[in-house]
Amino acid sequence: MDILPFLTALATTAPTGVQRPEAADVIATRADILSMSAQANAAVISPKKPGRLSHTLRTALAARMARLSSAMPLAAVYNQTLATMQPTTFFTALAQQDIVPSENTFLAALVDYADLVTLRPKDATRADIETLRNAGLADAEIVHLAELIACVCYLSRLTLGLQALAGTLPVVRSPQTGIRPDADTAGFTAEPLEWIPYLQPVRLEEATEEQKEAMKITPSNTKISDYVLTLAHDPESLAVRSPLFNAIMYGRDGLSRAGREMGALGCSLINRCLYCASVHARRFIQLTKRPELVETIFSKGPDACLHDDYWQPIFNFSVKLTRSPEMFCTQDVAFLRDHGLSDLEIFDLVCATGIFGWANRLMHTLGHSVTPP
Repeated sequence: MDILPFLTALATTAPTGVQRPEAADVIATRADILSMSAQANAAVISPKKPGRLSHTLRTALAARMARLSSAMPLAAVYNQTLATMQPTTFFTALAQQDIVPSENTFLAALVDYADLVTLRPKDATRADIETLRNAGLADAEIVHLAELIACVCYLSRLTLGLQALAGTLPVVRSPQTGIRPDADTAGFTAEPLEWIPYLQPVRLEEATEEQKEAMKITPSNTKISDYVLTLAHDPESLAVRSPLFNAIMYGRDGLSRAGREMGALGCSLINRCLYCASVHARRFIQLTKRPELVETIFSKGPDACLHDDYWQPIFNFSVKLTRSPEMFCTQDVAFLRDHGLSDLEIFDLVCATGIFGWANRLMHTLGHSVTPP
């Protein structure tokens, strides 16, 4: 399933029918990100080895999650693909209806977990992983499901961001799924943390060639982390997500590295990923020498007043896109333009925020953070 033409069309379709020159520049400069985003979609929707998470089931879940994330054009693409698969009534209902009763424990657990991690990733706990296991999912299947959910949530934010840049989102949008509660700020720190998985990581000595190849592209100066070894249960997704992450966070030109770190920080705050917030708070401080901004964010939460005309709009943007995609609108992009950000910088912020929605939905839901001894 190739969604690259869909993503490109989102960025280049203007309400007046006249393409903004800035949009063409963004597409040309960040063509690699759009291409890798499409590859990531293919890896989670139509992998070579889908197992019990069939292509039809994955497509129906993707349509459902895009709809819950208020990315209606993306949901429409998934629904169009689903229609070509001759789906059963259950799969059609799964994609298009909020409540989908099922006597199949396996399917019911998948749907409940997808809804939770799509809408309220901060509320996911180890107990939810145990529920999936009790429903019959193996650890590898849980990672495949987590990657599917996280990738579609990223693509939903990318869809909304491209629409807003093109001016095809309304200036004001009405809530469809309800505004998420504010983040709980307890436990956030810029000090280093350790990540402990809920699942059994792949044993390096037992890894397949495909898993080893996927892990090679994750740079590390030390041993391969338990996080990477856990994600290696789904090597096809890992192999495409790592270069996409690097392109978004370390790409040349556009938004500053510190700006991307602020996007990661705002997103991680809302999704309550303590580990991601810790890492990227430290990087932001290293780049800006502004520890007081991080202290304010960690103490005041998503409504923090930073008293800074540059960082406040960037922080607010990442918070809103993460917490309330149903309220995200064209005016949010216009506001950043009014504060001097270029379309390329705004695109980079959308991507940084979105990719950390992906990262948070893996790291926070598949394990937990602890203070090292």
